[in-house]
Amino acid sequence: MKKFLIKISVVIIAALMLFTAVGCSYLEELLKTSPKTPTPTPNLPKLPAPEVTVDSDGVASWERVDGALYYAYVIDVGDEMLTDEYSVLLKENESVRVKAISGSAEYDDSDFSEIKTYIKSSVQTTKLATPQVSIDSNGVAAWGKITNAQYYVYVIDNGAEKTTTQCSVQLTENQSIKVKAASNDERYTDSAFSQSKTYTKPVVPPVTCTHTDSNSDGICDTCKESVMAELSFLAVNDLHGKFMDTSSQPGVDEFTTYLKNLYKDTTREEVLLSSGDMWQGTVESSTNKGQLMTEWMNDVGFASMTLGNHEFDWGSDVLTPNSKLADFPFLAINVKYNNKPVDYCKASTTVEKGGVKIGIIGAIGDCLSSIASESRTGLSFVIGNELTKLVKAEATRLRTQEGCDFIVYSIHDGGDTFSSSGINSVSSSQISTYYDVSLSNGYVDLVFEGHVHKQYILQDEYGVYHLQGASENKYVSCAEVSYNTVTGKYTVAPSHIGTNVYANSKLKDDPIVNTLYKKYFPDSDPYAVIGTTTSTRNSTTICETVAQLYYEKGRELWSTYNVVLGGGYLNARNPYNVYQGNVSYADLFSVMPFNNDIVLGKIKGSDLKSRFLNNSDYKKYTTVSASSVLDNEYYYIVIDTYTSTYTKNNITQVKRLEGIYARDLLADFVSKGGWGTGTKSTAYYGNLSQDFKNITGYAL
Repeated sequence: MKKFLIKISVVIIAALMLFTAVGCSYLEELLKTSPKTPTPTPNLPKLPAPEVTVDSDGVASWERVDGALYYAYVIDVGDEMLTDEYSVLLKENESVRVKAISGSAEYDDSDFSEIKTYIKSSVQTTKLATPQVSIDSNGVAAWGKITNAQYYVYVIDNGAEKTTTQCSVQLTENQSIKVKAASNDERYTDSAFSQSKTYTKPVVPPVTCTHTDSNSDGICDTCKESVMAELSFLAVNDLHGKFMDTSSQPGVDEFTTYLKNLYKDTTREEVLLSSGDMWQGTVESSTNKGQLMTEWMNDVGFASMTLGNHEFDWGSDVLTPNSKLADFPFLAINVKYNNKPVDYCKASTTVEKGGVKIGIIGAIGDCLSSIASESRTGLSFVIGNELTKLVKAEATRLRTQEGCDFIVYSIHDGGDTFSSSGINSVSSSQISTYYDVSLSNGYVDLVFEGHVHKQYILQDEYGVYHLQGASENKYVSCAEVSYNTVTGKYTVAPSHIGTNVYANSKLKDDPIVNTLYKKYFPDSDPYAVIGTTTSTRNSTTICETVAQLYYEKGRELWSTYNVVLGGGYLNARNPYNVYQGNVSYADLFSVMPFNNDIVLGKIKGSDLKSRFLNNSDYKKYTTVSASSVLDNEYYYIVIDTYTSTYTKNNITQVKRLEGIYARDLLADFVSKGGWGTGTKSTAYYGNLSQDFKNITGYAL
């Protein structure tokens, strides 16, 4: 009640004073000198605290608080002051806090507001826009006027900064300029310099001649310039991953240098292509599924690669990521998966050299049976007359729609009966097993072949040349074409380039080879010695050893079965020998490169005799003779998946050892001194395939 009477008295006094000028003056004095407000009565609700803001001129203000009679404020740490206004003027760096004083017995005074400080703001600056400079054909560098810019700063070449109030500067030939906008107004900062622009005096094009060559001499009738394009087609086939130099085989280090030197010759234009089987065959390529070889092919500038059968050794799923890694297209017009076109290869590609547009068509021959059956599920190749139709249609499309002048056909197939002596003229009947000679009647102009590992140059009855360069980096097929860009007539000079030219010691090794090798084998060396052999082991010895190792491994793993034979269709690959002296895992990989798992198979006695015991094509190690085998009994043999999945062998798989291959058994054998002295080293060879990781600990 006391609180209520005090506040009523204050209201009455204030109201009386408002009616007179003297009263007004008195209120002002009262508000300035009034003592601090009394402590609020407990348990009454408080008024809300004012929300104070301070503007750029130092005026601290707040909104009216309902129920407040006037306001108390404190500047810095001074006394409380009273006001019936809603603002107070502050000096720079002064702080203020405010509370509402209740004019009712229903509310207590509010709490003080948050402290607010007046900080005099500095001048706000804006960065000017950067000029966009252009240079006309006369060398005048110009830019648009920048808003709020008073002048411009420019630098010619690397000289001193200069200023101008104009929006242009005259340049001389080959001078460069950069410009920024500037102002003396403290509200604006200079822009960034523009991108440097250079005045290049335009070249006036010479008067062009519409060439004619009425006598087909390769010289324009009017301007007397040559109208001949000199092209060199270079084709590699069946390289089989031969990347590194070995004692029996050159790698691609000097070959890379040779190719890059050719590219420097401006008198000819080179087109480099592959006719397939580039990846499978060596530890350096096979263990990364051909990625190393693909990166090398990128570096030397292959225009295309026709797919070979060994590109499918790891299954078609490997081809999609490799096709994305390649800077060149994979070609095969006739590959299908589940009877649909695949996404990892194309029918053809085009390149333009010396004013000649070249179409390259790729195809794989009748090679499906050369792929392990487990990798060809769902895979099919269009062959024979149907392939001919595809190639004819594509050649026609390339000429009529793409405007191609010259068509190259790169096929992974070839003639396996031709000799390498000179240029052989052949009839359609001689090459009909893999090539329809009707394609040479205006559809294709040059053919590069592969697959059969033969070196030959053939000329068919239409005059079209067919070339194949053996295999394993022995030769590069070359066709030098002189093409008349006016008449469309051409001549072809075919040849083979041997390793004595492109892999001789006079050529320096290109560093890309070592760089890629270290990339894929950063912590390991598959060429490290794991043992020795006291004599050179030929293909027969190698395969017979593998057959015995199959038998012994089978007896070890599957001892509950009476294993009577190990072996199968075993063949060593290039270099076909393990040479006397030191032996590395890489050496064994080259002769036994394929990832065929080891299998325990069940076979009927009659098939065991006909397919194995009486078959000289199969290498075997056996404890039974043909005479002791009963036709209707079943026997257990150890072979690999290439042999077990061949349907004519009639083998039922019983057990399978995955990830251990013939070369791995050989490596274990050699490392234990099987052919000489073994190292039995336990060193880990790093990022090699899982196959050899199992070998290094000799856990086989």
